[in-house]
Amino acid sequence: MCVGGCKFMYFTTNVTFLEKICSGDEVSWEQFKKIYSPLIRSCGFYWKLSPAECDELIQEVMISFFRRSGTFKYDPQRGSFRSYLRTIARNSTFAILHRRSDNVPESEVQNSVMDLAFDEQWDNEWHNHLFSEALKVLERDMDAISFRSFHAYVIEGKKPADVAAMFGISVNAVYINKCRALEHLRRTVKMLDKL
Repeated sequence: MCVGGCKFMYFTTNVTFLEKICSGDEVSWEQFKKIYSPLIRSCGFYWKLSPAECDELIQEVMISFFRRSGTFKYDPQRGSFRSYLRTIARNSTFAILHRRSDNVPESEVQNSVMDLAFDEQWDNEWHNHLFSEALKVLERDMDAISFRSFHAYVIEGKKPADVAAMFGISVNAVYINKCRALEHLRRTVKMLDKL
């Protein structure tokens, strides 16, 4: 059985999802935009793009991917979809910074954007994005008390005894919820990060 009873499949960039986008499926396209826009926006903010420029970045990345979608064929042997999308985002960021910097020679702008820092930041944002999505799956899959006690203890940093008292459960149950939730998160993140 897949983690989350396959409820998380809307997030993963699986081959079927990509094929639907490339065939023009509007629902899949909207899901794609909803999934990846926050990731692209956060990278834009990291590179000091204004909110308007971040909107422009998202639009440019989506348009660029859409233009290629008719001929795009996902091949895991050539690399991950994450790397493919990162390349589009990097090039689009470069284009925006270049337009903003009329008096800066292209090579200086290109060197700063193409710096390994872009890839490192993209990967950091990707992992944050995966964790956020995995946490949503966890919340859907766990009963409310178990999830809320896990969240209070692990995410909010409250003491186990306080969490137990808040939810009317034993301290041992708090620890058990933590272990189960962390294992669920590990499996979910691993599955989400395959592509």
